[in-house]
Amino acid sequence: MPSSTPPQQPSGYIHNLNSDQTIKLHQAWSILLHLIHNHNDTSSSTPTAATLTSALSSHHLPPLDTVQPILDTLPRHPIPSLQAGLFSLAKHDSPDTLLLRFLRARKWSVAAAIAMLLRAIHFRITQDIDSQIIANTELDALYATTAQPPSTPPIPGVVVATVQSTATDSQAFLDQMRMGKAFVHGTDRAGRPVMLVRVRLHQPGQQSEAVITRYILHMIETVRLLLVDPVETATILFDMTGFSLSNMEYAPVKFVIDCFQENYPEYLGAMIIHNAPWIFTGIWKIVKSWMDPVIVSKVHFTKTTADLEQFIAPDKILKEIGGPEDWDYEYVEPVAGENERMMETATRDRLLAEREDQAGVVLRLTGEWLAAEGPQTVAVQRTEAIETLRKQYWALDPFLRGRTCLDRTGVIQEGGKIDLYPEVGNCDGLVRG
Repeated sequence: MPSSTPPQQPSGYIHNLNSDQTIKLHQAWSILLHLIHNHNDTSSSTPTAATLTSALSSHHLPPLDTVQPILDTLPRHPIPSLQAGLFSLAKHDSPDTLLLRFLRARKWSVAAAIAMLLRAIHFRITQDIDSQIIANTELDALYATTAQPPSTPPIPGVVVATVQSTATDSQAFLDQMRMGKAFVHGTDRAGRPVMLVRVRLHQPGQQSEAVITRYILHMIETVRLLLVDPVETATILFDMTGFSLSNMEYAPVKFVIDCFQENYPEYLGAMIIHNAPWIFTGIWKIVKSWMDPVIVSKVHFTKTTADLEQFIAPDKILKEIGGPEDWDYEYVEPVAGENERMMETATRDRLLAEREDQAGVVLRLTGEWLAAEGPQTVAVQRTEAIETLRKQYWALDPFLRGRTCLDRTGVIQEGGKIDLYPEVGNCDGLVRG
């Protein structure tokens, strides 16, 4: 399998910012620093328009037209620790890359972007992403089906949901994995990871809303780990072959759309709807009405293999959708001991403390970076600090995140190396990180 090289990033991405976009990024950071330093627990105090404007002027930045979206959002979306929430959301991403996602999603309105970011952090808290998705392992689900206790201890500072998965829900969650309702394999022409969704395998009523929500978030959070600079987005390919009305369930579709529009903005690079039957026409009208124009612009309908070749190189199209690549999805079962480092709580807590300290270094250098005049020598230090933060995430990862099928098959490797074609070996596969 030949390697592919991602194209140059378009304008508005981390390596391709014009002067106006750079100012917007600086303004966003100035607001965030003020909130973190003065209102880190957003439920205990809130800023005023005057203090936010003062924060911008202290960094010699122009004022915003309005800060009202931020003031409106804070009381309704309380966050116990904005700093912790920000870096939990960022994961291995550069925090600059993260902020730019929200700025692009809100058409460079800084106030709207910060408000959206606050809502996304609040979403992670209300959905228990860290405890119920990332640390709630596939192995734990397997144990739950056999009445064995979960294998992972709670994470300090993370509120754990009081409702635990039942054996039935755990079985249903694993069923999604085993049948391959959705899986990741390979890349498209832009070097983006491709998630293929076999829509015909979805049967409404065979899994609870809690199960399908967990499954969707589990897949999204896992795919995020595959995005390595300069690739920032993924492609979702919905294979509609064999689809009938009995497979349609609107609530999960709406949830996926809301995730990419509100809580994981700018992670979707393209959505391909392949081989849809005529009965999907009416459904599409409803689904399209839920999408904002930016998401709609990323949707492409294909019917033939030749159509798919516009987006995926011919030799990378799977046989099951008409291409030549002889690869079949197989779920590799979790095994006892694969999450043993999650039990090493002393090491985990030390690494968590180191990451918190490094996040503080990044924030301090960001303040100096915003205040710098003339040659910004501090920018080099800040870039190095962000890279250290990325490496720290991957050092911490096995102590916080349960292993997935992508870990067991060698797609996600130690230290954050990503091999999207592990079956062909590193010499010919696409390895990043």
